[in-house]
Amino acid sequence: MQFRHPRAVALLFVGGLIGAQAAFWLLPHRFFSENEKRVLAQAPTVSVEGIADGSLFENVEKYLSDHFPGRDGWVGANAYLEQAEGRGAVSSIVRGEDGWLFPAPLSDDRQILQDNMQAITEFAQAQSVPVYMMAVPTSGAVVEDKLPALHLAYPDADMLEQARRIAGDSLHWLDVMGAFRSMDDPETLYYRTDHHWTTEGAYCAYRLLMQEMRKSAVMRDDFSVERVPDFYGTSYSKSGLWLTPPDEIELWTDPDLQAMTRVYDGNSQEPVVQKGMLFREYLDQADKYPVFLSGNHARVHIETNAESNKRLLVVKDSYAHALTPFLAEEYSTIDLIDLRYFKRQTISDWLQEHPVDDILLVYGLSSLAEDKNLQWLA
Repeated sequence: MQFRHPRAVALLFVGGLIGAQAAFWLLPHRFFSENEKRVLAQAPTVSVEGIADGSLFENVEKYLSDHFPGRDGWVGANAYLEQAEGRGAVSSIVRGEDGWLFPAPLSDDRQILQDNMQAITEFAQAQSVPVYMMAVPTSGAVVEDKLPALHLAYPDADMLEQARRIAGDSLHWLDVMGAFRSMDDPETLYYRTDHHWTTEGAYCAYRLLMQEMRKSAVMRDDFSVERVPDFYGTSYSKSGLWLTPPDEIELWTDPDLQAMTRVYDGNSQEPVVQKGMLFREYLDQADKYPVFLSGNHARVHIETNAESNKRLLVVKDSYAHALTPFLAEEYSTIDLIDLRYFKRQTISDWLQEHPVDDILLVYGLSSLAEDKNLQWLA
């Protein structure tokens, strides 16, 4: 192929390079990417050690990549190009029908799952109070009608059955997947653009727990429902498919329930104190899921005016956040501990100082299969 005006083409190319460099240095650099939901690489510090071990050059490359002018547009264009080429997954996301963005199927490596379930089993056997467990399947294993025609199989059912077999009779296993698959409209149980269950899904899990405890669940009509639009979740952030329509997030509240929430980060003894369990400042952001309990923290302590004088410990990942307002209907005191951030002591040691009436473990299957922090249980 020959260009009729090679000099003009060369000038345009050089001009584009100069323009990109000018934009890079003149435009303000961001600290956080709203689309990708992550902190961007910052300008590296030049040091002899960094030059010697090569880390300086790696950090410079990350910095240039994260702050390239028009980065969001290029990421999105690449994602849609891969879709046009027939690739089912983009950055571990499977693009389904009607705007569904599913987390890709989990790896078939079961070693971490086996280790975690063994740790959970030994922990449960050592307790003198009832231990309940919710293992939440990924959305692709439940909302199967919205998956693309060609996709890798989701191993959730087999992995959950393996986990249940390891647990045996050591705890009360709640069959979340069975309950979800029996629903008439499973699409209401998960967000399209996020990996979490919806408030509807969390409520269904709460009802399942109440059934196992032989208690009556608070009726759906007893809650006030507030719907907030324009929610873009984690799957959206990872996909680069920026034209995907947003979700709607629902906030269910009981007008008669009062709560005081204390949020502890790391080993800090000074909590952030909040009236209620909803942190509404997050509703102004694209990712609104941290409206529940302010996102991930080492420990969250909640006191309520529930008639019960019972205390609950929840060992969890972020799936527990949307579930907690329902649990607060049943317990006057709830402590939620996230083992990814809670490193002061093991859960067994913590229980020696803070006895409870019930223990609930709430984990997404992906955490059970990948998170190595459950060894902090005992």
